[in-house]
Amino acid sequence: MKPQLANEKMNTFSIQGTIIKISLFAAILAAAALLTGSLWFRDKVFINDNGDVRIVRTNETDVYRILNDEKYVIGENDAVTVENNEDENEMYVTIQRAFEFFVNIDGEKRSVSTYSGTVEEALSRTGIVLGEYDTVNPPFESEIYPGMEINVIRINYTEREEVFTIPFETQYIDNSNLAVGYTNTLTEGKNGVKTVKIKEKYIDGRLVSSENISEDISSEPITAVVERGTAFAVPYAKMSDPTAVKLVNGIPENYTRIVSGKATAYSARAGAKTASGRYAVVGTVAVNPNVIPYGSELYIVSQDRKLVYGYAIAADTGLGMMEGTVAVDLFMGSYADSCKWGAHQVDIFVLSEGNG
Repeated sequence: MKPQLANEKMNTFSIQGTIIKISLFAAILAAAALLTGSLWFRDKVFINDNGDVRIVRTNETDVYRILNDEKYVIGENDAVTVENNEDENEMYVTIQRAFEFFVNIDGEKRSVSTYSGTVEEALSRTGIVLGEYDTVNPPFESEIYPGMEINVIRINYTEREEVFTIPFETQYIDNSNLAVGYTNTLTEGKNGVKTVKIKEKYIDGRLVSSENISEDISSEPITAVVERGTAFAVPYAKMSDPTAVKLVNGIPENYTRIVSGKATAYSARAGAKTASGRYAVVGTVAVNPNVIPYGSELYIVSQDRKLVYGYAIAADTGLGMMEGTVAVDLFMGSYADSCKWGAHQVDIFVLSEGNG
């Protein structure tokens, strides 16, 4: 029995020695792995924190866990970018630290923070929304830097409609049958209506310009036509065409000569004829045909300008005219009117010379 026992002991010692050797070898391999990083830390990570570069080894694949393990604090507006080199088991982590800058917008100065980039990128990251026509200073492509001030200029265009009255115009027609200061409306004036579309430009809420871009006239204005008197007084002999003789300051604008003297008045039965063969009607007058030929066109006004016989035709004569005591005898429509006229000193404006 003793030899067998000895063999069993020898076998036990042999197994134990093998285990020890294996364990020792494994421990040596583990130590070597720890020293080389080939077992537990398979990946090399390069961390660039605003230019400060560190190299760490880890088996962790989540970049934020890696940064947390390495005690990096990532701010709300900081940016972390990652690049992997699968062949070399390398990871490149870049931390872009946010900094403060200012945006002047909508009447206030806002303090915002973000990491580096252009003005356009920074505004986009900070959630500032620009309108279609807004402008920015400095320009979009400018690089931002700490403490920078960016001015956002709000530009808006609006369109509106406004209804306007189109004032009517007044056309005046001189009327030698009316006294100065008197008028007669032939056509009533009426205002028109138009709708105008207006485009307005606002900069930071302040109106800077406006322009009419279209207009629609819904009703045209109607011109008023008004006769206005030009005679010193209402003429007794009124013209069928009150515009035929243009008066300036109560006297004809154009005439060939003036004959001055006494004017008397007369009347006759209906149908009576004058010396020239014309019917005696209001507007025919008696003259000395040697001084004022028959058929001459006349305009007769009292020298004190208070009475106006008006337009007349030299068509008759009489004793007083031929003797030269009376310059003109005015035909009146009634005996009462002739008495009312009496006698006055007048100016006879000869508009055209008659031929007898």
